[in-house]
Amino acid sequence: MKKYLFEEIPLSVPSDLSEMKSVFAQMLEDSEKSVISFINPEIFLAQEKNPLLHEYFKSTKYNFIDGINLLYAINKKLGTSYGTANRYPGTDFFDYLPDDRKLTVYLYGSKIENLEDAKLRIESEHPNVKIIEWTFGYTKFDGDFLIEKINAAQPDILIVCKGCPLQEQWIFENKEKLNAKIIFGNGGAVDFWSGNTKRAPDFMIQLGLEWLFRLGASFSFKRLCRQMKLVKFLVKYKRGEYDVRENFN
Repeated sequence: MKKYLFEEIPLSVPSDLSEMKSVFAQMLEDSEKSVISFINPEIFLAQEKNPLLHEYFKSTKYNFIDGINLLYAINKKLGTSYGTANRYPGTDFFDYLPDDRKLTVYLYGSKIENLEDAKLRIESEHPNVKIIEWTFGYTKFDGDFLIEKINAAQPDILIVCKGCPLQEQWIFENKEKLNAKIIFGNGGAVDFWSGNTKRAPDFMIQLGLEWLFRLGASFSFKRLCRQMKLVKFLVKYKRGEYDVRENFN
């Protein structure tokens, strides 16, 4: 697996799906918990202005690339030839898990109806995965009640889907208390897993245009403004201004 330091943020690029599965199999075997992320240009820009986010992404075990323009920026700087096959979206997470063992998952985030539908679809499509418990994303708990609830369920994997930066802040503040093997934030993934929010057609995903489909499917000026911020990233990477280093220690 190739590793890059993109500015100060470590990024990991597995060679193929088989290596991705091996990486996750190893994390599930490790004695220590692994906090990971799936990062895209929008999140990268957010961490530039948010010190907690910045520290979060610097400290994660792996930051997998969920955003084609991050790969294009590496290509521009280092002459590599990455494409959509090297992008690993968080919405495809269950495809990265090993198939030869039973795994338990705790979902925290989204609406109740989406959580219920996501559980049914995930367990149907991935028979070795069981959603053992979930918590409504808009519930507020005092103290350590939620952490105790999660730990009592003893999940292999904890997925927090409350959107960036809320999910990262919650994980960052509570990771030492949580006992899951793999912990990460995954934005609106539950909504996609439920089937209630549609993903882009395959050809748009392959062209790196999933963001455009989402913009059209649920247009708002707020979402449009978020997408317009990416122009800053595009301009900088086209000029080769981002500092990218390979094989850092």
